[in-house]
Amino acid sequence: MEKSSDNFVFHGSKESFEIATPKKNIRSRLTKEGERETVFEGISFHATPYKWIALAYTYNRTIKEINGKKFIYTMGVDLYTHDKELEIYGIGSLEESLKILYGNGGYIYHFDKDKFIYTEGLGNLEVISKESIEPIEIEHISDPVEQMKNLGVTFKFIDLSLPENENDRKLILGES
Repeated sequence: MEKSSDNFVFHGSKESFEIATPKKNIRSRLTKEGERETVFEGISFHATPYKWIALAYTYNRTIKEINGKKFIYTMGVDLYTHDKELEIYGIGSLEESLKILYGNGGYIYHFDKDKFIYTEGLGNLEVISKESIEPIEIEHISDPVEQMKNLGVTFKFIDLSLPENENDRKLILGES
């Protein structure tokens, strides 16, 4: 799998900032038995050697209430595999959901890869820094979806308003 650069790691955000500051992060995943287990917990700032993943993180998670039910527009990316596929959770259509998630653009931050390390428990497509760090470059991305498509990313749409996706909706919203 080709990396975007041998000298940089990337971080994507809908927000603009000048210094990357580590914060508390907890990562968990579902076991084969369906239980949630913590695989990483610590103070850290996360990045990736892959620009397509950073682009995915420029999304704007949005909660809407429709007919008394809460729905969330969000995305999921597997940081353990090189599959260039994003799960897009939304309502109605993929195109409408992509517009809500990525329509305002975002920022890609370029960092010196030597300032980051891999830590056990995280996906093999991400690295961390435990120190505050200045980006080498900040890129404003007006159309993250177009750039992701150009890099070969595909999108799997999960319509959370459909009855068959109710468990996904509850899981994302943290409902039982």
